[in-house]
Amino acid sequence: MDISKLQKVTVKDTRDTRYGEIFIIKDTGLDVYNTTGLNDCPAKLWDALDLEEIKKQFGAMAVQKNGPHFWMMDEQTITIGEKASFGGIEARWVAHAPLSVVQKGATGAEPFKVYTPQKTQSMVYSKGKPVFELVDPDGNVYVLQAHEEQFPIASLASLGDSMKQVPKGWQYRTRTLTEDLKLDLGPEKTIYAVGDEFHQYYTRI
Repeated sequence: MDISKLQKVTVKDTRDTRYGEIFIIKDTGLDVYNTTGLNDCPAKLWDALDLEEIKKQFGAMAVQKNGPHFWMMDEQTITIGEKASFGGIEARWVAHAPLSVVQKGATGAEPFKVYTPQKTQSMVYSKGKPVFELVDPDGNVYVLQAHEEQFPIASLASLGDSMKQVPKGWQYRTRTLTEDLKLDLGPEKTIYAVGDEFHQYYTRI
């Protein structure tokens, strides 16, 4: 990826918008392409993606689909690169990671185990909107970044009732924001994140 061609874009009204990611895996690492701001990865096209054909298209070792997911923040700023088409679905380059990330992430992060991802992303959760959070035994708060299709946004307030693996001292809660919540994530600071048992991910506030 030519870093001179990277640009930052702000996408508004992203709450509950559907997106998908394509992982292009080569011996040089993992490139992530994301549909945010372009389309909602239409189910008909998404389900019909030919991963073997995409592998040939990019000269990749492997290709993986990640999603669909649904964003929970109301606005975000992301760094993007080149645009590509995958079976009729347009997506933009958003990240590169070493192969070790692919190996570690094959089954997703271990539920309720804090990890430190590397990414550049600014997120805004708007005043007056609900947020859904995990609180660890030390009182650190992690806000839900995206929800899965099996849990529509209207069901998230009661998601805690479906969680059977919550460790002692952790809690799930919902609250309405009295002011905008802004998270500015980048490589210059340590990011703490955690996943629940449904592979939904939360970022520490």
